[in-house]
Amino acid sequence: MKTKHLTSVSAAIATATAALLFAGCGTSSGYKQADKTGAGIAEFRAEIVNGKKAIDETMMAIDQIAMSANTNPRKAFETYAKSVSKLESTAATVRKRAQDMKDQGQAYFKQWEEQMAQVKNPEIQKLAKERKAKLQETFDNIKKFTEPLKAQFDPWMADLKDLQKYLSNDLTIAGVDAAKSLFAKAKAEGMDLQKAMDALIAELNTVAATLTPANMPPQSK
Repeated sequence: MKTKHLTSVSAAIATATAALLFAGCGTSSGYKQADKTGAGIAEFRAEIVNGKKAIDETMMAIDQIAMSANTNPRKAFETYAKSVSKLESTAATVRKRAQDMKDQGQAYFKQWEEQMAQVKNPEIQKLAKERKAKLQETFDNIKKFTEPLKAQFDPWMADLKDLQKYLSNDLTIAGVDAAKSLFAKAKAEGMDLQKAMDALIAELNTVAATLTPANMPPQSK
């Protein structure tokens, strides 16, 4: 009888432990999804930084064409052509990372809704609804930076490619000299783009800090 009693107690403890573990999975998965969203934001941010570097390389290549026009601008032009191609590739990666980030955010808020639908306490429901609305608004604010940036970037990229076509057919002293105003315009617009990128990076940092739990460094022993 004593053995049966111990067995029953052990079974009850095991059942209770399993229930707690499964309950924990449901509640902990929320912050894990938030971490995924934060990781998506970090990856998007990294590609924006890469984009800024690619713009720098393109503008430096433009300067080299102008400076070498009286000697031999061929090498500088090839560098420019490669930088334009790299910039276009980087832009494609940025767009992909932006979509990945958006998808992670949607999954996060959808999961939040599903879990909160199971909450019975009206006060917690109200608090969760208010917090979700606030965080959703913060996340959606990213669009206020990405959409104008895209509107700036696309025509600028088209101008760079048109300039490449022009120079490939008239890489002469006179041809390069005639394009100097276009060089200046491309550089000025490139700098404006970088400023807009800086503003986006700052916003991404704010959103990531708002959406994800603090990541405390390990304590020294």
